Amino acid sequence: MRHSCIFAAIPLFALTLAGCGPDDSSDSNYINPAASVSLSFESFAVSDEDGLPPVLPQTTFYDVYRGIKPADGEDDEGVVAQLRDRFERLMGLTPSDDGTTYTHARNPMDFLHYVISTNQVNTFNDGRRLMRDSITRGEGSRYNSAANDALIRFTETGGNNGEPPEPDQIWVYVLLDWTSNPQLNKVFRAAQFVARTPADDDTSPPEVSSAVWSGRFHGPDFSVSGYNQPEYAVISLTGREFGNAEMRQEFIGNKRDTLSLTQTSGITIDGEEPDCIRVEVNYENARVRVFTSSDEPPSSTNNGETTPNPAHCGNQQNGDEAIVYESVVISERQ
Repeated sequence: MRHSCIFAAIPLFALTLAGCGPDDSSDSNYINPAASVSLSFESFAVSDEDGLPPVLPQTTFYDVYRGIKPADGEDDEGVVAQLRDRFERLMGLTPSDDGTTYTHARNPMDFLHYVISTNQVNTFNDGRRLMRDSITRGEGSRYNSAANDALIRFTETGGNNGEPPEPDQIWVYVLLDWTSNPQLNKVFRAAQFVARTPADDDTSPPEVSSAVWSGRFHGPDFSVSGYNQPEYAVISLTGREFGNAEMRQEFIGNKRDTLSLTQTSGITIDGEEPDCIRVEVNYENARVRVFTSSDEPPSSTNNGETTPNPAHCGNQQNGDEAIVYESVVISERQ
């Protein structure tokens, strides 16, 4: 069986998560079941409901939003409030009354994950069943919407009083992919969202213009219904005003979240406004490290050789932190 790697449009770290799977010309007995989806929802907001299992703990920023809080007696130098404000802008989060967590998450990736986990769409259910069956039988398979020219379109209908939906009330996903690799006993998932182009006179376009998510799951535990917990995940966001963001999550091994904000502005740390911020939350050690830099390229080229720039926030090491402090314990990630 021949194998091919995915995806050209996905950042390098996401590519390493997505891995390789069988290509369309392989001898696999499985047929790609991806199909177009067009559904309407009253609201895109994900929230917990009385009498039902909680869903907010499954949202992307749930741990890091709570986990950056300093432990008693620790000084975060005002960074937590600023970071939470940025999380809220990027991920459509509504803070709780005490400000330590959030009550709603309205963003394309959390909503897609929610729709998948609640088994609302037959073609998504087919994709997960394909993954489970192929892992069980030891033969790789792929569900890929782009390969079938399938488009996923969600429309939010609540509150517009019959008027046409605003740009942020139609969410389009140009890619949804599941790939199984029985040799590794892993299932990989990737998704890509592209926002509608706002009108020239739109004074408040959605902050996120595009987003990519990729994750790796343990194959033998992969379920065809409900929520599947990834082992690793990465989300990359392209913002219109506040720059770009990437968060890498490790749910096994080191158990940490690493958030990178680049080409960013509006956050003041140690009396300066850096354009690059890296926040590492180590849940096992309950420690937060914040690295910053300004006007530093991520790499430099000399005599044709490219090397990482150690002054860039993404390349700094322990000891280079702008802020480091002990944080509250998040028991679910211990």
